[in-house]
Amino acid sequence: MQAQRGHLDRENGDLEVGVADLLQQRPDAHHSAPLPQPPAWLVNWERKRPALLVECLAEAIGVFMYVFPGLGASAAFLVTTVAKEAGFGQLLNIGIAYALGIVFAIVVAAPTSGGHLSPSFTLAFVVFKGFPIRKAPFYMLSQILGGFAAALAVYGIYKQQLDAVSAGFVKLGIAPEIFSPSGPAGVLALFPQPTQALKWVFMNEFFANMFLAILVFSVLDLCNFFVSIPVAPFVIGLGYLCIILAFAVNSVALNAARDVGGRFACGVIYGSKCFTANSGYTALAALTTFPATLVGALIHTLFLSDTARMIVNAPPAMAEQVSLYNESRGFPSVGRSITRESVYRDQNGMPLKA
Repeated sequence: MQAQRGHLDRENGDLEVGVADLLQQRPDAHHSAPLPQPPAWLVNWERKRPALLVECLAEAIGVFMYVFPGLGASAAFLVTTVAKEAGFGQLLNIGIAYALGIVFAIVVAAPTSGGHLSPSFTLAFVVFKGFPIRKAPFYMLSQILGGFAAALAVYGIYKQQLDAVSAGFVKLGIAPEIFSPSGPAGVLALFPQPTQALKWVFMNEFFANMFLAILVFSVLDLCNFFVSIPVAPFVIGLGYLCIILAFAVNSVALNAARDVGGRFACGVIYGSKCFTANSGYTALAALTTFPATLVGALIHTLFLSDTARMIVNAPPAMAEQVSLYNESRGFPSVGRSITRESVYRDQNGMPLKA
């Protein structure tokens, strides 16, 4: 086959270098554009930089990338609605912005920090996944800072329009509406509808977070053959999209980093009413996600996961370790049908009794 580029020697194994080629291990071929060695200064920096600092920075950047487009879509929805400009904003746009932001956040942060992106998931990983508790406070603070920075950035971009909307509310004598779902402060901090009873808001928040926790822990289950590692961010993002489209109208925060970070940014810009306009909801939105996420993780751990199943999804670096683990549990090949009884056997091949 004639090479598309003259410098390629196909007979000696030169390849058109693409993503698939770089990921494949071909002992009988060499790439026409070999990967360069990293510069010495970069290697030295990578050796010296504090690991926890890098992980925390990844969490902050990840939350920023998730909150920034979501709040941006919310701001676009508000200012275009007030200006009666059609086509620039609706709930679907906001949901898609948050969902894709979560996908991008996981892709960016997960290889470095694990991509927790939420204080409640950091706590759940401490309880159910063995995440070091000493790191948890630093992760949580970094996540909140990421949400805070994203909210300030969105306000800076939309400052002119949001300030004009606030001035219009004051001129119309409805200044309290600034601190409502349809007000400028409501872009940065979440507020419930005036007619909403907090007990129903709590139910909305609790079940939404529990739903997402079950989904996330199912996606992270290395034995789940329906979800591979490359598609995991998209599945989680779709889960958030479903919840936002279905329940955002009843007020749903889903993430303390987004809510607390955004509320502090709101306080910096609009004052203490960001916290006191509805203090009951302020506490509810920040705290409900923790017990709800723990309950969802517990449901998955007790009833939906099974340590006797074969591990079918793992990072490439763990391939050899996973292979040895599967073989030690009685899984000599991927295609073999295995049951719990066939895994736990004694040296004579007889099932072990409980």
